[in-house]
Amino acid sequence: MGPLLLALAYLFLAPPAFLLGPLAGLLALSQPSTFREWAWLAVATIWLGAWLQPAGDVVEQLLRAAGVLVAGGFVAVSLGWRAPPFRRAVVAVGLASLALVLWCVTLRLDWHELRMALARDVVRSFEDLAKQADAAGGGDTGQLLRQMADRAPMWAALTPALLFLNALAGVLLGWSLYHRIAARPLGDPPAPFAAFRFSDQAVWLPVVALALVLLPAPPPVRDAGANLLLVAVTLYAARGLAVVGAGAGRLPRVTTAFVTVVALFLLPFVLGGLTLLGLADTWLDFRRRPASPATGGFNR
Repeated sequence: MGPLLLALAYLFLAPPAFLLGPLAGLLALSQPSTFREWAWLAVATIWLGAWLQPAGDVVEQLLRAAGVLVAGGFVAVSLGWRAPPFRRAVVAVGLASLALVLWCVTLRLDWHELRMALARDVVRSFEDLAKQADAAGGGDTGQLLRQMADRAPMWAALTPALLFLNALAGVLLGWSLYHRIAARPLGDPPAPFAAFRFSDQAVWLPVVALALVLLPAPPPVRDAGANLLLVAVTLYAARGLAVVGAGAGRLPRVTTAFVTVVALFLLPFVLGGLTLLGLADTWLDFRRRPASPATGGFNR
């Protein structure tokens, strides 16, 4: 039930095409034969059709194009490449991002104008949520949402990174859900999250990102560095969490639950610690360290 609950939460919080697109495409290519497969394929197709219908402004058009490109790219690379799901997802999302950049260049969409349009959408979204919170009697929540709306330019500048991470998460959840639904799934089943890792060469991502942010450069270059830094920090925090998850499997459940609750109250510090742990795993490889032989306390 874990992947299913995560997928349902994702569908109500993020663009559904990143998850339902790969799921529907892979199910269709797996020659569905059971009622469960056909039911999921029908639900995913109908949901996607409803989501893709409204035209909207340029931001919504870009979002819908991103969903189609990511879904189609992941299904395509999954047919001819047996690499781990994370690597295929990164390639599919990366190619889709490049296609969107080329599309913006072709349409002569200026980054400053696009950023302003994104900021307006962010403000409108937070204000709508604030009104709903006020109607439900959550005055403090509404005030917090309005304060977040005041930071709309910052959120807008980081939209590419947030979209990249949303697409990556959606594709990986779609692959996991697909292997639970399909009777004859393509490829190998997803590995447990505790085994999550990626190339050690990715350590250059935060280095390059920090250089772009700190060095004197035009605003678009600094924005690119900030987006790259957010992606790098999130990935290394996820890797650090996988390291913790691998170690938590050896602890009693009560202890794990207590530590989780405490971590929620110290979330900023925990995220920083997980990021550092993920970076350290690049060199120390915590999950593959050989166990010391039992010597009874003496060297023999």
